[in-house]
Amino acid sequence: MTLKDFAVPGLTVVFAAGICFASLESAAQETEDLDKRVKVLESKSGKQDVVDLKIEGVETRLDKMEDIVAKMLEMQQQQAINQAAICQATNANCSR
Repeated sequence: MTLKDFAVPGLTVVFAAGICFASLESAAQETEDLDKRVKVLESKSGKQDVVDLKIEGVETRLDKMEDIVAKMLEMQQQQAINQAAICQATNANCSR
């Protein structure tokens, strides 16, 4: 057996090990990149949940305000009816 008989398989093993190591490093880097992307997406998703919750709160307050405005309108209409009845009963000039 010559040196050539040992060198060729030895270099092949070293070369294969280098390629394997490079592949593992590349996979590790891609895993880190994916992890960062997932964290960014989770962060955006969390922010969207907060925005959705705030919108829901605003909608609830808007509904309450609409109810209050409707009640105020009813009260004003009733006051106008009462004032008209008082004016008519007392023959007062309430048009001013």
